[in-house]
Amino acid sequence: MKAELKLNNINQVIKDTIIYEQGDEISSVSLVVKGRIRMSAEGTNIVVGSGNFLGLCDLVGDKYGITYTAETNAVIYAFPKMRLSKAVRSLVKANKDYAGLMVASFSRIIRELSITYEKITAMADKLYEFLLSGRTRYTEIAKEAGIKADNIRSIDDIEEYEQGDVDIDKIMYYRACCEIAPDIQKAYFGASSAISVYHVLEQIKLVNAIIAECGRGTEYLKLLSKPLVKEERSLYMQVFQLANTVQHIGGESGNVMSLFDDIIDYINTLENLMLDKAGVDLEIDHEFMEETYFSLLNSDVKNDDGNDADIALTEMEYQDISQLNNSLSFILDYSGIEREEALDFEQYITDFDKLRDKFLTDDDTRTLRRNITKMYYKIYKKVFLKDYKSSESTPVIIDLFLRYGFISEKLLSEELLEQLLSIDRHDVGNASCMVYDMKQWLTEIIEGRKEPSKSEFDLDYAESLRDRKRTGELSEEQVNALAEDKNAKFEFEVDNMFKANHRILYGQVSAFVPFLFTDGCASSLLKTFMSGDRINAAVHRLLQIDYSAFYREGLYKGDAEGIKKEYIVEEVFPDFILFPIAGSNPIMWQEISGRRRNSKGRFLLPAFLDTDIDAAMVKLFGRFRWELCRTIQGAAWNNIQVKSLTSEYSDFIQFYKKNRELSEDKKDKLKMQIQKCRNNTREVFVVDYENWIKHEAHGGIVLSKPVREIMATYCPFAKDLRDSVEEQPLFRDAMARYNREKGKKTKEYDLKFRVWDKDKIEVPKEIVKTRDYYVEM
Repeated sequence: MKAELKLNNINQVIKDTIIYEQGDEISSVSLVVKGRIRMSAEGTNIVVGSGNFLGLCDLVGDKYGITYTAETNAVIYAFPKMRLSKAVRSLVKANKDYAGLMVASFSRIIRELSITYEKITAMADKLYEFLLSGRTRYTEIAKEAGIKADNIRSIDDIEEYEQGDVDIDKIMYYRACCEIAPDIQKAYFGASSAISVYHVLEQIKLVNAIIAECGRGTEYLKLLSKPLVKEERSLYMQVFQLANTVQHIGGESGNVMSLFDDIIDYINTLENLMLDKAGVDLEIDHEFMEETYFSLLNSDVKNDDGNDADIALTEMEYQDISQLNNSLSFILDYSGIEREEALDFEQYITDFDKLRDKFLTDDDTRTLRRNITKMYYKIYKKVFLKDYKSSESTPVIIDLFLRYGFISEKLLSEELLEQLLSIDRHDVGNASCMVYDMKQWLTEIIEGRKEPSKSEFDLDYAESLRDRKRTGELSEEQVNALAEDKNAKFEFEVDNMFKANHRILYGQVSAFVPFLFTDGCASSLLKTFMSGDRINAAVHRLLQIDYSAFYREGLYKGDAEGIKKEYIVEEVFPDFILFPIAGSNPIMWQEISGRRRNSKGRFLLPAFLDTDIDAAMVKLFGRFRWELCRTIQGAAWNNIQVKSLTSEYSDFIQFYKKNRELSEDKKDKLKMQIQKCRNNTREVFVVDYENWIKHEAHGGIVLSKPVREIMATYCPFAKDLRDSVEEQPLFRDAMARYNREKGKKTKEYDLKFRVWDKDKIEVPKEIVKTRDYYVEM
């Protein structure tokens, strides 16, 4: 819909109405009296508000060079078309206030356009370099794997980007003008029409020059997108095919998957930049990208003979599900439980299978579920211990039972059974986070490499023994014996951590059963399977926003000469434990293991997660941040005199009704948020943390000012995101404290390293990494 404007009149414009369209003959120029207007062209996508003159820059030609669209309902005043210099002089003469208004509004437009220009040119340079280096990495990886690499010749047809002739000094001048108070600009430029007209005409030249350069840079990025992902023989497709082949021949896929992840990161960054800043949709097929990525993450095809990968795919497509016949009887026989108990359990499973609606919550069905659950963990323990002690290879049925919760082929469709047999459990190698299924985790516990987790009462194994001694249940001798008893630790882990969380991870507590069945699974087990690669990829994506989530401060304990005491920061990634279940509710169970602050946390996930992993990971990170801060702060976790994430946020929640920075509407919304979270301050924080990551990281204004300042101080964005949002005054103010603290640390380490360099002291790598953390990140 296009607007029909009355000249020399106020015009009401409805949201989404096109005021002027690119390519149309110039008919008028307009002053925005109220509302917000989007200025869009290829390479330009900004929103301006009241006080801006629309179409004035276009008077250098006969047609509009930009499309102006009402972003909200708006009010504009339309002026007749004139020659550019005459139009500017007429406006200044008509109202001397227009002089300062025009200069100020064009300064803001120059600032916004220059940010787009900087991002486009920076991406042009980075992406060109990445295409060259990516092709080199692709060729080297293929050579190491003994696979022929195809040359991506279209990259050679593109030359390095050359920036156009845009006066950077002028850009910086007008960006500085934006910081001058409006009343000062109004007084200065209103005092002389000659000064104001000169400034406006210069600004219009600069605006048009930046728009032209943004358009040229956008065309260049569109050109680069072809060899990156848009062509049939793009770098994306070539690396995908290489990764596929490497996996099928049983090769090491770490390097090629790392390159593949880098390509995806560049694709996402490029697409977001083009859409947000340049107003261009690259129309990338994300559905295809997700399918290809999942096919790599869940690839179970291995060809030990070194034959062609396509042949291997054909050979491995069919899975013989007949090997799973009579699974329940096999599991019960393997467990060695009493015959009478085995018959009872078999009958329970048969009764469950006959249920038309397996999610019923009537008394009979509840009793059936309780009976199943009561016996399940006894069977699980016996099966695990027998398999652990056996020197023979684990039978397929037992392996699927222990790792994934498979219990009977009658409970799953043929398609799901085939998928279950197709799951590939390759090691995550040198990935940041270790991922264990339940069989692997309990093996770590029973072999003493990992200590048992805390119970649902927040007691670890040693504390539990002391508690039982205090109540008289155990003697001193029994406590000492149990402290080293690996079987007792195994029992503790199953009875406390495993049983306590199995039901919660499932997501539907009232309908919980501890095994897989068709109605309780998503349509594809392969797509919902939480492989180590998939979990680490999700962690990596979130760390691109919240880079410091797993960093914590500790004391350097080395013996470096000349360095007695120094605090360092360490990045300690958590362990992920997969439960044998399909579910929707991951849990952050422990922020540390034991008493050491630099020990790993423990995150619990269902083996098959039927919800968005990125959304789930944000909640896990939020709870982890809260609990880690609470643990580190100890008794002072909510003491506002000791500044920390938990103390400042708790203080904010406790006294929000008296907070003058909150409007009544904000207070009402926060009250509802607290009620929904059942007055649990941690969960209130998690909701705000989700908004911080999902919305505010991309420039959205969702949080209140006090919460934004807390988040910016204790959960800062990664450097590139900080730089992108800091242009907005709200974010700049919120990040002021973080920037001050970072500046102090940078100066402190600069001085320390000067002294150490002077004294020729070899600085340990832990301290160097700490310096880099504060200075570079």
